[in-house]
Order: sequence, then C-alpha cells, then structure tokens
Amino acid sequence: MKSLKSLIYVLLASVLVSTTSCQLVETNIDPTRPDDVAISLILPSMLSQAAYNQLSNPARVAGIVMQYFEGVDAQQLQYTTYIIAEDAFNNYWRTGLYAGVLKDCKVVIDKAQAEGRPIYEGIAKVIMANEYGIAASYFGDIPFSQALLGAENLNPAYDTQEEVYAGVIALLDEAIALLGQPPSDAPPAADDLIFGGDIAAWVATANALKARYLLHLTKRDPQAATKAQAALANAFGSLDEQPNFAWTSAQTANNPLAKFGIERPNTLAIASSFSDALTAAADPRQPYYVSGASGFYNASNTDIVWSQNTSVIPIISFVEVKFMEAEVLLRTGGTDEAISAALAEAITASMEQIAVASSGAASIDPADYQAYVDAQSSLAGLTTTDEKLNRIMTEAYYAYYGYNFHQTWTNYRRTGYPAIVANPAAERGLNPSGIVPRRFLYPVSEAQLNAEQLNAAKARQDTNGDGEQALLDDDTWAFN
Repeated sequence: MKSLKSLIYVLLASVLVSTTSCQLVETNIDPTRPDDVAISLILPSMLSQAAYNQLSNPARVAGIVMQYFEGVDAQQLQYTTYIIAEDAFNNYWRTGLYAGVLKDCKVVIDKAQAEGRPIYEGIAKVIMANEYGIAASYFGDIPFSQALLGAENLNPAYDTQEEVYAGVIALLDEAIALLGQPPSDAPPAADDLIFGGDIAAWVATANALKARYLLHLTKRDPQAATKAQAALANAFGSLDEQPNFAWTSAQTANNPLAKFGIERPNTLAIASSFSDALTAAADPRQPYYVSGASGFYNASNTDIVWSQNTSVIPIISFVEVKFMEAEVLLRTGGTDEAISAALAEAITASMEQIAVASSGAASIDPADYQAYVDAQSSLAGLTTTDEKLNRIMTEAYYAYYGYNFHQTWTNYRRTGYPAIVANPAAERGLNPSGIVPRRFLYPVSEAQLNAEQLNAAKARQDTNGDGEQALLDDDTWAFN
C-alpha cells in the first residue's frame, strides 16, 4: 500500500508539473507591477545613488584617513586607528556601486541604445565613468570589462587599475561624442535632477571629470597634465555651472553627512588637527565647517553648511576645476602669476561655495576672506616646484571639506600633500608599515562570491613585496 501511495504521488506530481509548467510565467505575473520601466524613471535613481555614494561610508573613511574626522565610538573609532577591515564596504560595493548606480547606468545605456536616445546614453556614461574612477582609486584593480553582465558572468575578472583608468577616459570621450549628437524626441528634462536636460552643461562636466582622472595619472603618464589642460579648456567656468545635486529635508532623501549625524550620533567628530589648523590660519570657513570644538553636525546650527539635510553637493566642483588649473599650470611651465591667479580663483570659489551649499542660507562676506585669499594664493618665497605643489594641494585640502574627501586622499597619494602624519597609535594588523593607508581592502562579499578572481587580483597587487596581498599599505598602480 505504501508503495502504491508513493507511485500515486509521483504520478500526480508529474501531471501537475506537465499541466502548470507551460502556464507558470502567465500565472505568476503580477498585473499591478510593470515589467518595464521608462528610461525617464531610471535616470533620477541613477543620479541620486551617484550623489549618495559620494558621501557614503568609503568617502567618510577617506575623510578619517585624511584627518578631517576622527572616530569617537563604534566603527569610526576603529577606522581612526586604521582597522579598516574587509567588512567595511560591503554595502557600498554590492548595493551602492555594482548593483546600484552602475546597474542603473547599464540599464539606461542599453535602453538608450535600443530607443535611439543618445543624450540619455551620454549622461549615463558620464556617471558610470566617475563611479568606476572613484572605485578604482579606492581599491585598485576592480571588475570592469566583465562587470554588469548578470547571469552571463557571475564571476567577473578584475581589470587592472591601469585598464580601468583607460576605460574611464574612453567612457568620457564616448559620452562627449554622444552628447554632441542631435537629441531624440523627449530628451531628458525634469528627470535630469542635476541640469534639467542642459546638454552643454553635461559636456562641460564630462571634460572636468576627464581632467580629474587624467591628473590621477601624474605619477604614470608624463603627459597627464598637458592632456588635463586640454580637457579643462572645455570644462565649466563658474559655480553656477557646476553639477550640483540638491538634497531634501526628508530623512529618506537628505544629505548623507546629515543622515549620518542623525542616525549615528556621537560616533564621529572633526579631527582636532584639522580644526586647529583652521584656527591657526584664521580660515574664514571654520565656523561653517565646525560646530563648537569638534562637531561636524548640529541640527540647530544652520551655519554648518555641509551637513544640513538640504546641503547641496557638486558631483565635481568649480573649486576643483580651478585647483586643477593651478596644478596643470605648475606642471606645464606656467608663470607664477598665472598659477597664483588660478589658485586665488580656486580659494575664492571655495569661500563662495558656502552660499551654494546652503542654498543662500549662509555666506561669507568677501571682506572677511579677501586677506586669506591674497595670502594663501601668493607664491612669494616659494622657490621650488615642490613647495608650490604643496601650497596648491594643502589649500585644496581645506577647500574640499564636506564633499570631496576621496579626491583629497587621491591628491595625497599621488603628490604627498598635504603633509599629514600617520596616526602613531594606529594598529598595524592590516597596515604593517604603519603609514597613512594607501588603499582600501576588498569587501568580504567578494571573498565569498568571487574568490578565485579576487585572489588573483590581490596577489598581483602586493606592491611593497612583503608577501601580503593588497593590505592597506600596498600602493595601487596609479599612485605607486
């Protein structure tokens, strides 16, 4: 009897499979959920995630490494002592980067190509290039050419950092060409949360980003500065033209620094060395950067412009454009007068950006910053190229607070400036040399899901020859 019942169950299951398998797709369709999403609905999500990534955990940790911040409690305290382990960036890597903004970019690109909409494709390639560029600066080798293929390749190989940077520049060139094509019907408009469909503004942004990533290669390409200078000639020329992203007061759509201050109170503070340096220089931006002795966030102090819920952040700023101009002039034989003029414009733009970040709620009177600009943009008494580079990078360090931590860290790794000193109390387990960290460790999720490709990438990046694989003191290719 038991055998007979078993046979009946098997036969019944076979009948059910045979009668339902052909109907499974239809019977599981939810008529209330669309099976396709318009490209105009994906673009806002893509831009929002890109802006969020700019101040998410890796950027804040870069801010700790560069001694803008210091940890007071929780993981932030560990990061201050260079315990930046493989579990630090899982969320960024998986949901912020590859399954987040890069996936959205890929979908927009694919849909734009299928629908003949070059402007959407161009914008997506600008954002994709920037996201890959930032990630490569953090980690070195990363999945690139085999990434975003879904089920076609669940274990993508890691491209070298050199290959990724070449790919980033190529993506930006492709974007510029696409943005130069005649727009299709219904080009981006309100769904473009940054420029409202202004194509020329996106071309200028692509050129500014191209200059950024070319300058990342100054230790590798003798012509990097000359190439960057050419790109800067076609970048935007004022604060009004930079790609700003405006956050809202809603807790689900507020500025990431404010969100962190609200959700993780009393775990992160302004580093005393940074605050003291601002005080010593009588920097007019100090009361707009620091609340009290060390607060980076204060809900009741609206002058703290970079960590309000609605603080506006640029994807790349006019401030950075002018600092890059000063650097390329220095590297290409520009006169001291020209370098000083560009440096003065950069510092002035940083002072004026206080009003941009706060949407006009706070601002510095020019009378209060002109003396600082005059003093810090002067190259008088600086006789060597190295001394002048130090001045440019150190002033960029003060100017980039609040939105551009990743670029400050990159500047330090490729130039040695600003001349910060490694935390003497830092742990050496993940950083045997005890130096200011040179890279981030790959997230543990990659060790779990893509171990073979990850291990190959780590093995080839033992740049200091200590036999350890890609620890915090191993340089990446671009900065070695």
